[in-house]
Amino acid sequence: MFAARKIARTALPAMLAGLVLATGCQAPAEPAGPTVARVTIDSPDAYEALWQTADNTLRRYWLAPDRQDRVAGVMVSRAETTAAWFEFWRPQPKPAYAWWESNLHAVRRQATIHIEPQQKPEYEISVQVDRFQYSLEERQVDRAAGTLRLYSDVAPTASGRLEKPSQTGRWLPLGRDGEMEHDILQDILQHYGSGEMVTSPPTSTQPAGTAG
Repeated sequence: MFAARKIARTALPAMLAGLVLATGCQAPAEPAGPTVARVTIDSPDAYEALWQTADNTLRRYWLAPDRQDRVAGVMVSRAETTAAWFEFWRPQPKPAYAWWESNLHAVRRQATIHIEPQQKPEYEISVQVDRFQYSLEERQVDRAAGTLRLYSDVAPTASGRLEKPSQTGRWLPLGRDGEMEHDILQDILQHYGSGEMVTSPPTSTQPAGTAG
């Protein structure tokens, strides 16, 4: 019985991964460089307008700013769990690979925006979105009733320790989300009213499963 359940737990993710491959999903290529745009800021009011635009844009993506330093030109969002398929009121991740990833795993994203002066009155604004996946150490289950303790600290971990899930859980880095970086930056420029993208739109060229 235990062996059958173990096979089922292993087979289900494999079947879902096969479905992703069958639909032609590809892992987005890791951005080769920063996602950057050039903007003109000729007054303190213009700088404040750009800052508020960046703040509002992050909030529209459900990435509310957590740290803001206007002097250094740095804005960092909270790390937020990515929307699942049923959260229709939140922006859905894209392309298809990112959508499947966030629905099969607990994935969160965190955005960082830099606004840096160049030759007056030019500034560069860059956006970086980092992805993280929640990981828990497997627990030992030797009988059917033991599955009820699978996510508690009663069942020992695979290494034999009795620890709470909060003690063993880790957020593992998966790399950047170039697609969201580009979308956020485009939205900032559109609402700010000026600016020019420096970075090309992201492309999906790697086979699924190679990212992260």
